[in-house]
Amino acid sequence: MTAYPLVIGTAGHIDHGKTALVRALTGIDTDRLPVEKKRGITTELGFAHLELDDRRLAVVDVPGHERFVRAMAAGAGGVDLVCLVIAADEGVMPQTREHLDICQLLGVRDGVVVLTKRDLVDDEWLAMVDAEVRGWLAGSFLADAPIVAVSARTGAGLDDLRATLAARLAALPPRPPAGVLRLPVDRVFTIRGFGTVVTGTVWSGRIRAGDEVELAPHGRTARARGLEVHGGAVEEAVAGQRCAINLAGVAVDEVLRGDVVTHPGALVPSHILDVEYRHLASAEAPLRSSARVLVHHGTTQVMATVVLPDGGEVTPGAQVVAQLRLDARRPLCALPDDRFIVRGFVAQRHHGTTIGGGRVLRAQAAKLRRGGAGHAAAVAALADATLGERVDFEVRASRAAGVTAAELGRRIGHEPAELTAILGERVDDGALVAAGDGDGARYLHAQVIAELEAAVIAALDDAPEQTIAREALRGRLPAALSPRAFDVVLDGAVRRGAVALDGELARRARSGPATPALGPVEQELVAKFEAWGLEPPRPREVAAAVGRAEAAIKPALDRLLAARVLVKIKPDYYLASAVVDALRARLIAHLDAHGEITPQQWKELTATSRKFSIPLAEHFDAEKLTLRVGDIRRRR
Repeated sequence: MTAYPLVIGTAGHIDHGKTALVRALTGIDTDRLPVEKKRGITTELGFAHLELDDRRLAVVDVPGHERFVRAMAAGAGGVDLVCLVIAADEGVMPQTREHLDICQLLGVRDGVVVLTKRDLVDDEWLAMVDAEVRGWLAGSFLADAPIVAVSARTGAGLDDLRATLAARLAALPPRPPAGVLRLPVDRVFTIRGFGTVVTGTVWSGRIRAGDEVELAPHGRTARARGLEVHGGAVEEAVAGQRCAINLAGVAVDEVLRGDVVTHPGALVPSHILDVEYRHLASAEAPLRSSARVLVHHGTTQVMATVVLPDGGEVTPGAQVVAQLRLDARRPLCALPDDRFIVRGFVAQRHHGTTIGGGRVLRAQAAKLRRGGAGHAAAVAALADATLGERVDFEVRASRAAGVTAAELGRRIGHEPAELTAILGERVDDGALVAAGDGDGARYLHAQVIAELEAAVIAALDDAPEQTIAREALRGRLPAALSPRAFDVVLDGAVRRGAVALDGELARRARSGPATPALGPVEQELVAKFEAWGLEPPRPREVAAAVGRAEAAIKPALDRLLAARVLVKIKPDYYLASAVVDALRARLIAHLDAHGEITPQQWKELTATSRKFSIPLAEHFDAEKLTLRVGDIRRRR
């Protein structure tokens, strides 16, 4: 019997027969606590395994009472397919609605609707309930899910349910085992002679018996003495499997539900998350910026403050980019694309307190400042970003500090080895620059390198005799810039002929008049040209584009050209010098890596039409940076 890496979960209102259904399917009673036996209701997560064909799958049974939604959310977070349980004699009830909301917000991939207590109703009543449920599910992720009526008492419909589950699971691919190890702990106990045991669903990565592990976020370390999946000892557990880990080196009272088992140094807990948030249409009121809420992520519940970019509010049914600032005492081990739910403190129309949820776009985010529309737009682009685009974003966001493959992996949840190839490709195409070699290499964005080169040149222009000692020049740049990255910046400026080195002295290679102070019109034009990038309007169209008189714009453009703040590529094509510097840095990086550049590669590098790309190529020919040989260009 193969332990298949998918998890089935239950959801539904209290006393609708979830635990009885699991017992009828698996033969296992998931109510293990005395209070559950006495009261006849589930108050904690229960676990079983189900055998379908040649596969053995994990089953998580969740409590249905609204007082135990925290436990329900903890169980639903690792579920791949949900059995939404609805008693045929009662129909849709308050917690049925809230549990459906939670499953949808947490991104549960598929499901089956199970009408339990079939033996208590006649065929006419059952048909009415079936129609009611189908209408209620319209527009949800279970809109087209099969509905199966069963009786746990008589066994009616159970074979149909098994067949339906087998068919749905066969079409559902298991979770890929890539990424860093994360197992959110949902249960902690001790076994005489073995010590501390934790259980949970492996969200990503893999764990092997004997591995050194870390309990995040507090950082205690332990060793995985042994592993069990479905009650049997295994050497390895992978993403999508329920796993019990016997931990050596940590006491049972040193582990809490909500801790995350990972490999040492693989995760950095986050206090600030950029998220895509959806406010439920059933919410009683808008969610205002700075509201305090409860965030459920994995098996953790933590207080947080919701911050909106415009400081306004989210109306029921709306979706926005927002920021969650978490309680300082309990950060989350969250990664991009993780799902979460948000609960308030006032009951909603369906009597629950779930008000919304969504997914993480960026972990370890920078604090959103007032008027953060630009920040929100940049983060929103991550919603559909490829891994390569996410790498670009994180490297650019690291600014002068740059980032290593290991640091990048901790931010986006991939092992450094998975990222090395992508980083290498981005260096080859000129988008990134590597400072250093091997595991210690720090990657900086080419745009940032160009800005740092410009800062070096500006510092030399302002210095007496346009000369500064090398170490003093480094002190003029951001403190986060590493010595190796500083060498890369300086070497780039030297290769371009803008800076010369005389021993430990750096001097400006091309002397000229100091850049004059810019007036308001010039400052506005510089900002506009930098924003327009490689595709600005023609000089005669600039006045209309900025809404100023031609009489003020023409002399301002002339002054900026004279000061080399703007560059004349051709008579009707001006660019900001910072834009040209950034493109030059990318071109040099490409040429350093490949020795030449083809027309197609140049088109991809500039991301512009021939109207702009051809004059740009000819500009660098004129600079003596490139030499055209047939259709390709080589470094002179």
